[in-house]
Amino acid sequence: MSDNKNRRVLIIDDNRSIHDDFRKILSPAESTRSDRAETESALFGDVVRTNGPPRFEVDSAYQGQEGFLLVKKAAEQARPYAVAFVDVRMPPGWDGFETTQKIWEIDPDIQIVICTAYSDHSWSEMFERIGHRDGLLILKKPFDAVEASQLAYALTEKWSLLQQSRRKMEELERRVTERTRELQQTNIVLQTEVAEHKRAAAALRESEQRFAGAFEHAPIGVALVSPDGRWLKVNRALCALVGYSEAELLTQNFQEITHPADIEADMANARRMLAGDIRFYQMEKRYFHARGHLITVLLDVSLVRDDQNEPLYFVAQIQDITERKRLQAQCLQSQKMETVGKLAGGVAHEFNSILCAIIGRADLLRGELPANSGLSDHATAIIEAADRAAALTRQLLAYGRKQFLRSEVLDLNRIVRSMDRMLDHLMGVDVDTHIIPTLGLHAVKGDSGQIEQVIVNMAMNARDAMPNGGTLTLETSNVSLDQESVGRYPDLKPGDYVMLAITDTGAGMNDEVKARVFEPFFTTKEIGQGVGLGLSTSYGIIKQSGGHISCYSELQRGTTFKIYLPQVEQNARASRCRFVPQELPRGTETILLVEDDSGMREMTAVLLKRLGYTVWAAASGPEALSLKPKADMGQFDLLFTDVVMPRMSGQELADRVLAINPRTRVLFTSAYTENTIIRQGILNDGVILLEKPFTPSALAHKLREVLAPSSAPKPAAMQSSFT
Repeated sequence: MSDNKNRRVLIIDDNRSIHDDFRKILSPAESTRSDRAETESALFGDVVRTNGPPRFEVDSAYQGQEGFLLVKKAAEQARPYAVAFVDVRMPPGWDGFETTQKIWEIDPDIQIVICTAYSDHSWSEMFERIGHRDGLLILKKPFDAVEASQLAYALTEKWSLLQQSRRKMEELERRVTERTRELQQTNIVLQTEVAEHKRAAAALRESEQRFAGAFEHAPIGVALVSPDGRWLKVNRALCALVGYSEAELLTQNFQEITHPADIEADMANARRMLAGDIRFYQMEKRYFHARGHLITVLLDVSLVRDDQNEPLYFVAQIQDITERKRLQAQCLQSQKMETVGKLAGGVAHEFNSILCAIIGRADLLRGELPANSGLSDHATAIIEAADRAAALTRQLLAYGRKQFLRSEVLDLNRIVRSMDRMLDHLMGVDVDTHIIPTLGLHAVKGDSGQIEQVIVNMAMNARDAMPNGGTLTLETSNVSLDQESVGRYPDLKPGDYVMLAITDTGAGMNDEVKARVFEPFFTTKEIGQGVGLGLSTSYGIIKQSGGHISCYSELQRGTTFKIYLPQVEQNARASRCRFVPQELPRGTETILLVEDDSGMREMTAVLLKRLGYTVWAAASGPEALSLKPKADMGQFDLLFTDVVMPRMSGQELADRVLAINPRTRVLFTSAYTENTIIRQGILNDGVILLEKPFTPSALAHKLREVLAPSSAPKPAAMQSSFT
């Protein structure tokens, strides 16, 4: 091998295609190796390599027992593997866990990468079965080629460094033992040779000074710790990490600054090392900083013994990984919120179609019943209950970022000022409300009604946090966030934003509540006092508006929610039209109704016929186009179509219909569509949308609005909205 290091890699997987993938990644042709070198240079900077990227020696095993025998044979031949990639499931023999345990019995130094998918086992289950070890990593399937290549490179490097470190430590122990023996022999001679004794003492002091200099200026925390846990020597980096002076640390032991939950695991490892069961250990643990907050560190510990094999002291290397752990937790939380949002939006979308049919059918039933009759009252109650359910689905759609937003250019100061009196009334006499708008605030783009709803949700949450009164402060400002500033928020990009901070002086939240504050149906209130959708709805609205919302809180010190919305140019424009129906106008035109939900289609067809229209109904775009032989497509006055349908979208169907007869009017309807409606700009001038669930009154008035000659869109404008 070109770099003279152990690049032996073993693949244990019952899927032959996995082996082929690893060979392509780890032992590629020369052109592929050159491409990979360029990728590594782009990701990690220029790396000087005389012979190009390392080439790995890859062996394959298709069952755990077969892999075990290969590892055993390699160890007997003094040609051990550095890394093994082990699949979790390999029926009918050993699984990945048993294979790993068997391999480590004969080769404890081999680095193991467990290859698994989300559906196999949780991380906690894996570590419970295998145990937390320095030589274990987990690689999620499907894996990225660069990730696999870098893992193989890093772990083979780690294997080599481990061997090198072990050899150096053994050599150091050997030298210390030999040096001690030499000094003992020399002392006998030096009793009569004072001059020689002084020379040897001076040489020893010089050696100690060199060691002390290297120890003191190490870039990570380093300490010598006695077998009973007392700090014997600490360097500057460790003092800076924990916030204590050297004198303060030397009067303590490591247990005094260690989090209580981590002490037993640390001491158990130390006892095993003192007993000779292990030679070193690595673990994550938490220290209490001198200022009171917790820091997370990665601890590497080895033990120095004297020539009689008695323990002298532990050598501890300590790295601060607090920020790394925080970013990992934040990334996992963001992924969880995204998954829950998609689920909530999907459920609400399907439920919307059902509600629309319920509302429509009940409204039709009420129209056929005598006024003020008991049955009419029941129909009214059904409609009212369905309306409440529709309101709930709108909140879920907001959280899932799949509701309709009528965007326009907004002055956030104006919105906040206009809500002054309402907030005073909402908060009550025990809470003082302060609004602090910044001068020269830039414009943002969003739905003013939804932004107002976010502020109301936040204010109500603040009111509940201040049952005995307090202060609510709303403050706006222009902020510019660079890459470093947004590093704490994985989904926030650098740029210019308008920030709205909403602060209360209430009870605050602990870390567990803060981690779940935006989850739907999560609430700390008593049963019957809230469903836990206020903050999750606000989260979805801000995300859908292209912004970000964060929460900062301390117990008994209050809470601050910061909302960031991207700045836009002041001369930007956004249209917004709202029509309040007053009656049910009728018509005689012919309408092509296309809706894939059968209940919704039947209810809408009945309603259209009741309003006087001639209706042709189809369940899909292709079925609608097949009606052409039965009726002249030119005779359809209006196409009323859902936006999202299987086989052909409403947009594609509209294009086909307009190509046949450009004078046909088009009315779209949908519960949500993220890609077509929001990202492709369906809600532009010239395109009319009726949002589900809709009432018969809303449909009747919208039809007359679209079919009225004065509102007829030009065909070119209609078609341009789909490009």
